[in-house]
Amino acid sequence: MAKEKKNDEYKVQYSEPVGMLAAQSVGEPGTQMILRSFHFAGIESAIATSGLPRIVELVDAKKKPSTPLSTIYLEGKAAKDLDEAEKVAKKISEVKMNTLIRRTAENFSKGTIKFMLNRQELESQQMTPRQVADKLGKLMKLDSSVEEYTIIVSMHTKNLKDIRSTRVRITRSVISGVEGAGKAIVQRDKNAGDFYIISAGSNIAGIIEIDGVDKTRIYTNDVFAMYGLFGIEAARNVLARELKLTLDEQKISVDYRHLLLIADAMTASGSIKGVGRHGLSGEKSSVFARAAYEETVKHLINAAAFGEVDPMRGVTENILVGKQIPVGTGSVKLAIKKEDMAKIKPK
Repeated sequence: MAKEKKNDEYKVQYSEPVGMLAAQSVGEPGTQMILRSFHFAGIESAIATSGLPRIVELVDAKKKPSTPLSTIYLEGKAAKDLDEAEKVAKKISEVKMNTLIRRTAENFSKGTIKFMLNRQELESQQMTPRQVADKLGKLMKLDSSVEEYTIIVSMHTKNLKDIRSTRVRITRSVISGVEGAGKAIVQRDKNAGDFYIISAGSNIAGIIEIDGVDKTRIYTNDVFAMYGLFGIEAARNVLARELKLTLDEQKISVDYRHLLLIADAMTASGSIKGVGRHGLSGEKSSVFARAAYEETVKHLINAAAFGEVDPMRGVTENILVGKQIPVGTGSVKLAIKKEDMAKIKPK
């Protein structure tokens, strides 16, 4: 009986405007998040985007989050042994050439580029100048030589544009680790005692290829990365989870079903669509509903030019023209039979 009573509390009345309630439930606390972001500006965490900017990122379906983070769980010996976990983290951690360079010098008359390497940074990455030069040779098919902590690349050309563009490509190249994985740091689960890795990147497709990574539990806050690897259902779950985490951080309580409804609407087509004019709002079947949001003139002119007809079945379009909306009590239609009408006696 207790279970049935609890289920009754979660039932929704027929024709209840759940979309409007979900929008209001997230939109109203969003105004509070704006105020709070000013109040806590001095102590805002620099680790990951939070608060209203993160909500905007999610509902606008931005391709790349401003601060991607991945949680990488380990399996086998790496989950229990710190040294093994550090080895996995080293294989994942992205090291770009520009982090190893102290200074560069281009010699256009000789067609060479010199890269003076940072000795301390090399030692921290446990790499030698020869290893860096060999990696560059494999990546870009370049002739190079090493003099102590300096790598000299011979271009075999004196063309200024070619030398400059090659220098830029070299400085941006990934010397070790997984490209797009960012810096990886080993953490320890306080409850289970197992080691796991946090990385400042979202290339989980490359990370799961590393030995020691638990492929079944890898997670990133990048919705599109999860979508690309695990499919639309995973993207839907990540959307709802990230919305909930962001609101929880701000101590804002919103029913999880509202967030699930937003995530469902954004992923129902099989791809991820934002809620704005380039997504859900701009693709509504109703002309007036599209025009009521943004780019009013464009939608009305296009509708007139192509002879579109608006069936007036939604909420927005009926409010726009002053009609009763077809939800809640407005969805109820009453009728009376003629024979019953005749039985009514006038007073």
